[in-house]
Amino acid sequence: MSVVILGATILPAKAQFTALYGFGDSYADTGAAPGGAFQLAGITCIYHPNCTFTGSTTFVQSLQSIYGLPGMTNYSIGGARTDNTNTLPPIASGYGFSYELAQSAGRRYSSSDLIALSIGGNDLSAISLTSAPDPHALIVSGATVSAGNAAAGVQQMAAQGARNIAWLSTGSSKWFPEKPGDPLLTDALRDTWANTYYQQTQQLLAPLAQSGVRIFLFNFGILQERVANNPGMYGFTSATNCEAGPPSGTTPASVNSNFAGCFYQNSVHPTGAAMALIATYMANQIDAPTTLVPQGAITTSIATGFAGSVLGRLDATRSLQPFGIGNAMAYAGPTKAPAPLRPEDRWSVYSDFGYASASLDKQFLNAGYDYHAVAGTFGLEYRYDSRWRLGFALGYSQPDVALGVQNAHDHLKSYQLAGYSSFTDLHWFADAVIVYGHHDFALDRQGVIDVIQGSTSADTFTAAGETGYLVNAGAFRVGPIAGFSYTYGVIGAYTESGDVLLTMIVDRQTISALTGNAGLQLRLPFVAGTTLYSPFINLTAEQDFAGSGRNVTTTLVTAPLLPILTPVSAHDQTYGKVAAGIGAAFGGNINATLTASTTFARDGGSDFAVSGSVRAAF
Repeated sequence: MSVVILGATILPAKAQFTALYGFGDSYADTGAAPGGAFQLAGITCIYHPNCTFTGSTTFVQSLQSIYGLPGMTNYSIGGARTDNTNTLPPIASGYGFSYELAQSAGRRYSSSDLIALSIGGNDLSAISLTSAPDPHALIVSGATVSAGNAAAGVQQMAAQGARNIAWLSTGSSKWFPEKPGDPLLTDALRDTWANTYYQQTQQLLAPLAQSGVRIFLFNFGILQERVANNPGMYGFTSATNCEAGPPSGTTPASVNSNFAGCFYQNSVHPTGAAMALIATYMANQIDAPTTLVPQGAITTSIATGFAGSVLGRLDATRSLQPFGIGNAMAYAGPTKAPAPLRPEDRWSVYSDFGYASASLDKQFLNAGYDYHAVAGTFGLEYRYDSRWRLGFALGYSQPDVALGVQNAHDHLKSYQLAGYSSFTDLHWFADAVIVYGHHDFALDRQGVIDVIQGSTSADTFTAAGETGYLVNAGAFRVGPIAGFSYTYGVIGAYTESGDVLLTMIVDRQTISALTGNAGLQLRLPFVAGTTLYSPFINLTAEQDFAGSGRNVTTTLVTAPLLPILTPVSAHDQTYGKVAAGIGAAFGGNINATLTASTTFARDGGSDFAVSGSVRAAF
């Protein structure tokens, strides 16, 4: 497992963020200006020439590596407290969180910037329990004040445009090799401070999160406890009474120093490897919502694809009806013309087998996807007269979707029922279809120690239609065509299962998509032997008028008061589509069709589908 974790920290992902800013205390302090405790204090770095407090990298630098960012800006100052004081004597006053915010006050953040934050852990050391009549109340009060200071700072960042904040919580100091602060602090009081601070920051920042500022709060305390109880789970040897670095003048004899494989580098700071683990968790939290964003596009693609296959089959069989075959008969010549067709029976059944694929390139806050699906359809059709046909179709498909991050997959089972009507005259034709679909999702994505899983379902309603006017042009039939497709759907809410540090509560999603098209159809009915063939090609311009612009709302199970609203852009664009097919009447009451379609010049990706059917009248 440790190999997997380390690999995740050094393999850069395609950057979805354009800039990274670090704020807070020693957990985030890279040593660089305008932050950097040692350079501000004018003292030699503990691990000179490395000026972090880990002897290696911080979680901020690991995030930089994961997202492949060329640089970052460090405002963090080791020892910083939320009230603008500091634990380091040379900069004890005026070099806390407020100082960092003042240094960044002139900056305007973009929606693609990521802020990494760790603040609050040093505040507990400023509380004295000597002569305190109620230590518990004093701890709760202090943690509440500190949370208010921290929340005010985050609100300032949001006012400057920050929309993505990865916050490493303080955890509990009871797990540290050397417990800081007042000796009267019991483990229970240390937990009380950590839990109160954690809950208060959520409560204070909930309105900000609900407004669209995405705050990913990582519960460090859970990870601390896990590593203490089972360090081997993450590739460490120990996290209890050990430090990977050399001892200091205050290191107690009970702590094993220079301990290889220890989670902690020194009294309170994790090692670079531990920081990389923390960053891997935080990046997984940040990326997880992007695996949900494509669900709407996938669902509408499946729904509109089935409606399109019904219309495509009607297109392929159109010239097998009494209208439109005159040219084929005329150009075939007397030796090739088939025997006169007897009136077709009113009822017919057909089966259709198809394959479809679609893709969407990875975009900011959207994992992108590639999906492939095989499908089967059974249909029943009634010929009212020579012009009108009515029918029903039942379709089943199993789309398999690979997403662009976290080795995530969506496995679907899709059931769709369609009712349709088709009118064909000498020149005019018009088809309409209404579809209900039910789609079951089985979801998985790679976590850190396990696979995160989820399941949900979607219901869709689709209405689509096409019309055209064809005239004879020699052996061809040609004319303008136009159509539309509208899908409305609801994807159910669900909660993921797996590592609680990563699992999300996913809210219900409502989706809609409206596409219109206009273009040209060209047909060339012909006879070969005694078989009538009717190939066609449609070339259309497609316009997406409504592309499911919305927010996908998720909530980390460990931070239930901070909803994460991930925006989904509406795809209002114009692109091309070509559809082609051929129908063949083999005499008697049997005919077959083969159709294919693909989009082109569409931003982000294309759709492709091919299907074949056999129909028997009786």
